[in-house]
Amino acid sequence: MGTAANAGLSKRMQKTRLSITRTARSLTAELGYNGFTIEQLCEKVGISRRTFFNYFPGKLDAIFGHSSDDIPEGAIDRFIAARPAGITGISPTLLADTVALVLEQLTFDEQAIVSSHGIFLVAHKEPELLQRMMQVGPKKEAEFLDLLADREGVAPDHPLLGVLLHAMRYSTMKAIDRFVANAGARSLAEEFMTSLEAAQELFSQPLLHTQP
Repeated sequence: MGTAANAGLSKRMQKTRLSITRTARSLTAELGYNGFTIEQLCEKVGISRRTFFNYFPGKLDAIFGHSSDDIPEGAIDRFIAARPAGITGISPTLLADTVALVLEQLTFDEQAIVSSHGIFLVAHKEPELLQRMMQVGPKKEAEFLDLLADREGVAPDHPLLGVLLHAMRYSTMKAIDRFVANAGARSLAEEFMTSLEAAQELFSQPLLHTQP
């Protein structure tokens, strides 16, 4: 099988995988984790049970999906390559480059992002979801810090990286909340930038009062 054929097969497989995850999230938000079976999920997606297990080992894995599906192709490479040459330590474009990376993710697939929002809303009532979320969340944060640290050539516990992580996380979550509440009147990217611009305005103020 040639390269083009392989690429086409990979795209079809990713499309099926995304369909499984979106449908699983939709059913979870509507019916709860225990409110539907894998067979019902497969029927909704239009696949066999055997095909389902080619993609995911179980229902919980399908709900949380595949991490690579959340990132546009080449986005990480572009983020790494954007670092200016000849710089030691934290680069002057780290914030702008990180914002660009998050914006790529937010504009890549709004439907998938909104479907994951529904899972957060019901997680407190679903022990299986809450437990997995408590595992996945810190792992993703650690991976993000490692990405930033590798690009900048500093330790993952560098204080600027922690601040950046929390700013991106807060602004992303607020953007999704407002996007859903306002029925998509503004894009996720616009909502995200509104939060970041507010933070930028606040932190442009002096941290301490100056003595007269």
